[in-house]
Amino acid sequence: MFHSFNSYLKQFIRKGVTYNKILKELNQTEFYSMEQLDNYNNIKLKKIIEHSYKYVPYYRELFDNLKLKPDDITKISDLEKLPFLEKRIVRDNLDKFLSKRLIDRVFMKKARTGGSTGTPLSLFRDYYSINFENASLWRNWLHAGDYSLKRVTLRGEDIVPLECKTPPFWKYSPATRELKMSSYHLNDETASLYIDKIIEFDPKVIYAYPSIVYQMALYFDKFNKPLKLTAVFTSSENLGNKQKKLIEQVFNCKVFDWYGQAERVSAIAHCEEGTYHIVEDYSITELIKTEQGLEVVGTSLNNYLMPLLRYRTGDIVELSSKKCSCGRSFRSIERINGRSGKHVITPEGIKIPIIILSFITDYANNIDEAQFIQNKKGEMIVKVVTNNKFTDSDLKDLIYLSKKYTSDTMKIEVETVSEIPRGPNGKFVGLISNIDSD
Repeated sequence: MFHSFNSYLKQFIRKGVTYNKILKELNQTEFYSMEQLDNYNNIKLKKIIEHSYKYVPYYRELFDNLKLKPDDITKISDLEKLPFLEKRIVRDNLDKFLSKRLIDRVFMKKARTGGSTGTPLSLFRDYYSINFENASLWRNWLHAGDYSLKRVTLRGEDIVPLECKTPPFWKYSPATRELKMSSYHLNDETASLYIDKIIEFDPKVIYAYPSIVYQMALYFDKFNKPLKLTAVFTSSENLGNKQKKLIEQVFNCKVFDWYGQAERVSAIAHCEEGTYHIVEDYSITELIKTEQGLEVVGTSLNNYLMPLLRYRTGDIVELSSKKCSCGRSFRSIERINGRSGKHVITPEGIKIPIIILSFITDYANNIDEAQFIQNKKGEMIVKVVTNNKFTDSDLKDLIYLSKKYTSDTMKIEVETVSEIPRGPNGKFVGLISNIDSD
C-alpha cells in the first residue's frame, strides 16, 4: 500500500503544473532553428548568471577575482571568460555552490554521482530542475509513441530484498502502470520466470540499463520467446552497436538511448531516426578539444539551487558530419565514448553493471576513490583510497555493501592503496574486467 501511495506522490510532484508548462515549451523549442535556439539559451543564461552572482558564494567570489560582472556574460560565446569547472572543485566547496536564496531551498532533493569516476559527488536539485529533467525525458520518449502505456523497468532499484531467493522478483506500480523488476535477481536460473512474467504483463515499452535489457534480449532469443514492443528506452551506460542491434532485433522495435549525468549539465539523445543529437534546449553544451577527442562541457540553465557553469563531464564524443532527416537543428553525434558498459559476474552468473556497483561507493564511508577489478568469475577486488577516518567498521561495511550489491556468495578482497592509477587517456577507470563475459 505504501509503495503504491509513494508512486502516486512522486507522480504528483514530478508532473504538476510546472511540468506541463515546461513540456509545452519544449515541444515548441524542439524544432527551433540554431539562431532561435541560441537566443532562447542566451535569455536563460543571462538569468542564471545574474542569479549565480547574486546568491551563489562560489560564483560571487569567482567573478570578483576575475573582475567580471553579470553583464559581461550575456551570450553563449561569453562563457569563455569563465574557467572550466572541475568535479573536485565542486566536491571541495559544496556549500559555496548552493544558492543562499530561501525560495531555492523550499524543495531540495539530494543526489549523488555514481562511482564510475571513482569519487561520488553530492548534488542538490530544486523543484524546477527536476520538472525540467522529467519533461525533457518525456518529450524524448514521446518520439516512440505513448510512453504512458504499460512498461517494464529494469534498473538499479531495490525492488525486493537482495537476499530473496524465491519469486516474485518484481512489483507493480499502478500509478505508472509499471512493472518494476529486480535486475539483481536476473540470471540463468530465474530468466524463464522473468520471461513468463513479462509476456503475461504484455508491456509496450521497457526502460532499462543497456547491459540489463541486452541480457534480457539474449534470454528471450535463447528461449525463442517473441515479444513485440513499441520501444526500448535506455540510459546511464554506454549503448554499444552490438547491444542496440540485438535488442531491436529481438523486441522488433527501436531503441531510444538518453545520455546525461547526475549533474544534469548536458544531454544527448536518440531521435526517431536513430541519430544521437545534443539536446540543445536542455542546456548549453560545449565540445572542447582534448588529446582524447571532444569533451562534453555543460552549463546547466535550470537548477537555480546549485548552478554548474562550464562543468567538465570527462566524457568524450565524436561529432557526425551527416545531416539527420528528422528535421531538428540539434547537432548530431556519431558516438559517445565516455562510459563503460562493463560488468562483474557473480558466482550465480548474474552480470552486475558498473552503474549498480556505484551504489557501493555511494553508501560506503570515508572512501575517497574506489576501483573494482574482476580477474575470475565470482570474485572481485575492491581497491580503495581512504581518508584518515577510515576504520575497521568501515571496512566491514564496505565488504557488506559489496556483497549486497553483487551477491552474498561473491568473494570480496579489499585493497587499501595510496592512489589509483589513471588509464592511458588520463581518465579514471572505475571497473576493470579481465574475464570473457559474453
